[in-house]
Amino acid sequence: MAPVPNLYPPSYVPLGVASAHLSLVVYLSYAVGTSLYTSYKSQSPSQRTRQRVSRRVKLAPIFVGLAAAALSLATYTTVRYAALSYRAWADHRGYALPQRWFGDGGLVPDTSNSTELYVAHWLSDTPVYFDAFEIIAEKARRFWWGQQIDLATVAWSMLLAIEGRRRRIPLLPAFMALAYLVNLSYAQNLFYLALLLTPAPIPSGEDGRLELPVAPPNNWCPHPAVFLAGLAVNFAAIGLLPHAAETPSFVKVVMISRVATFLPLLLPKVVPVSWGTVHPHPHDAYGSFTTLFRFLSAASFFLHAKATLYGLSYNLPNSHYHRHSRFLPWDVEERSAWERSTTALGKVIGSISDHPVVAGVGWDALICVMSLGIWAAVRATDIQAIIKSAVPYYGTEIADALPSSKEDASEQKIKTEPEDDESPDPEPYMALKASGRAKGRLASIASSSGASEDIAASTPRQRGRANRQLAEEEKAYEPTAKEAREVVEGDILPPDDLDWESASLSWGLAALGGLGCACAGVFGGESISR
Repeated sequence: MAPVPNLYPPSYVPLGVASAHLSLVVYLSYAVGTSLYTSYKSQSPSQRTRQRVSRRVKLAPIFVGLAAAALSLATYTTVRYAALSYRAWADHRGYALPQRWFGDGGLVPDTSNSTELYVAHWLSDTPVYFDAFEIIAEKARRFWWGQQIDLATVAWSMLLAIEGRRRRIPLLPAFMALAYLVNLSYAQNLFYLALLLTPAPIPSGEDGRLELPVAPPNNWCPHPAVFLAGLAVNFAAIGLLPHAAETPSFVKVVMISRVATFLPLLLPKVVPVSWGTVHPHPHDAYGSFTTLFRFLSAASFFLHAKATLYGLSYNLPNSHYHRHSRFLPWDVEERSAWERSTTALGKVIGSISDHPVVAGVGWDALICVMSLGIWAAVRATDIQAIIKSAVPYYGTEIADALPSSKEDASEQKIKTEPEDDESPDPEPYMALKASGRAKGRLASIASSSGASEDIAASTPRQRGRANRQLAEEEKAYEPTAKEAREVVEGDILPPDDLDWESASLSWGLAALGGLGCACAGVFGGESISR
């Protein structure tokens, strides 16, 4: 078919938007990589012990590999979607369909064997971004996959807001932007790598140009209602997406759902200090964090159950067809037999093959599930803390077992320390010394002051004079105020072996309650584990 003459000049704004998209992916990936290097260089001496360095060397390649796999997946599915969209547009407009994207000479096309492309006209006529969203949202089976990513992104935004701000990780909005510009699994694994390289807060003033200009006070946390209002808007927009598909309001609903995920990152920077509380101890905010993640888990479970019921009951004829089906021969040759023979659950799972966009979202969700379980195993996240964050009205035994304030810690110190100790350590330091968790942290601080890590961690208890001499040496060490603060908000070195029990629990939550519910449990457990 001969090309149709151009009757109107194309708009180059969509072409500029697509070019800006690619440029932002490259720039933000570079900026995030730079921030990871900054986090690594900003580690305190207590975080550079032989055991910690060896552990990072083993674990960092895992998340780098998962991020690389997610980036490759996003690139492959995006190219396939763009090719299908262009072929459908060219067929509709009467342009000659490209027989090959490159000529016989390799990457340099041969003009005698290649077809002229009208990229600017195609992008001017086709809203490729919103078409991709609509292809997912217009069918219940595909939306089941798409909603997994949307709900997981909401839970992940809270982890960015809590842990990113606590550890002073720079460029937090860049991580969220990469979740939309590339995919969620790519951005998540980069942030897992950032958490791995930043177990303790980056010192103040370290590469300050990467921080926002105005920072809230230390230990200040906005009231949970501030976050809950933004989360409610986000969940409402996600719930409306399938109903708004193929209507004029679809673009607005998509924009609201995307912008709302940035609110947890921006609200602590813009709301007045009076809208929050300056906690005397960082652990006092645990109750607020648990409330937020429980709300996230409950809302995610409700929306996931609704999407599952709709997907299982959706049995309209030719429900797999979409605007690009003509150029996917598999739809015609094999899909009809699959639709007749498989069960409702198989149809929902099999919808991942409907379209490259759906495949990209579905495999993105599967990589997120895998990396979530690996992260829970790496961090050895307490199972009770995961359940407490994922299940509303769960028992409070975890909160009762940990000191929630400096006063509670002081009471524990009185019970455990001798009465003749006339040189008490600073309160934050003693608050964690009373806890069983503090042993690993104290060993890290001791190693930073010149002591051997092996002696601090594994020397057996001895009787007699050696025992008394060791006790005198431990009593003689007095941490500075800065070291005491780092102990309170520092990192607990997880065991060398991965905790696959925590990973199994996170994967089980993903299978039963959806990816959003699993993320709420694991991320909530991460936020109250220090």
